Amino acid sequence: MRPTLRARRARLDPAVRGAREVVGMYGDPDTTWGICLEAHVDAPVAADDVADRVAALCARHAHLGHAPEVLVVAADGWPAARRQVASAPYGPSSPLVRLALTDDGTRLLVGAHHGVIDGLGLLAVAGGALGRGLRTRARGIGDRAAPYGFLGSSVRRLGEALTDPPARFAGDGDAGSPVEDLSSVTRPRVERGTAHLARAVLSTHAEGRWRRTGRRPVLVIGASRRTDDLPQPDRQTAYLRLRVGTGVDVESLAPAIAQLRPEPDFPETSAGGTAPLAVRLLSSRLGATAMLSNLGLVSGDGLLSVTMFPASSGPRSVAVGLASTSVTTTLSLRTRRRDFGVEEHAALVQALSDRFFA
Repeated sequence: MRPTLRARRARLDPAVRGAREVVGMYGDPDTTWGICLEAHVDAPVAADDVADRVAALCARHAHLGHAPEVLVVAADGWPAARRQVASAPYGPSSPLVRLALTDDGTRLLVGAHHGVIDGLGLLAVAGGALGRGLRTRARGIGDRAAPYGFLGSSVRRLGEALTDPPARFAGDGDAGSPVEDLSSVTRPRVERGTAHLARAVLSTHAEGRWRRTGRRPVLVIGASRRTDDLPQPDRQTAYLRLRVGTGVDVESLAPAIAQLRPEPDFPETSAGGTAPLAVRLLSSRLGATAMLSNLGLVSGDGLLSVTMFPASSGPRSVAVGLASTSVTTTLSLRTRRRDFGVEEHAALVQALSDRFFA
């Protein structure tokens, strides 16, 4: 006899249950909801020190779950470690924070379930793990209200999914592959932000190679409700949704993004499992053309670069991250192998970075 929903829930670690409830009504039922941040510093840190600091952080913040171990990785194993930290499934008693460190101690990966913390929460954990404060100039949207309630917005999204689903990036992947590809391009720092990133994504998508239909692109942009630059290891996430009509002047993207109202917060529930079922039935018509996340200008002692990998969600998912330090700017791309082959992923990150850094 299969265990009841109540019995399955009872076996979940309380922190895991809390994380799953937070994202229970969101997007893609196949996603692991893993987000990941990579920090490169100019002086090595010790794995034992990293583990002790994060254990203390988890003890102070119960929603983070139990403390993880630190995976120490040789340079040639770093791409695989990046995939593992970012996208491996979270089990019923898994740590909700993940850590990996290069064997020379200069590169740290911090991953977490997105139901626990957001990108700025990851930054707080990374700063704690490194033993140095990391801050960002990025400012959130505060208490800016959504234009519709959850029910009204859901009806609108359902109508769009049925009549005018978002355009997708075209690609030919391996349909059965569970692998995700994560890569990044780091250049000397440039003064560019979310509007420049959106412009690069939209202009790349407009190319014949990447556009398969005449549908309108939709960008989902991660935002925060934080009001200061002191990051805390929690989740204060909001989402902005930019639906791009035909003939839109990409030069007007900055004011268009600035005027966006956030999507309504979802109830912290999976609605008894019916929400993921409904999403699965409409999965091919939901989501967005691309998901964007910008951590802004991050400061911290000895910090050389920061890379942000947003959660991969929705059909033909294309997740693009951006972060800068005082010396570098890094653009990242995360895709699923089932949607984009290895060469397609490489070509896409090259095309995006060429347009963004041009």
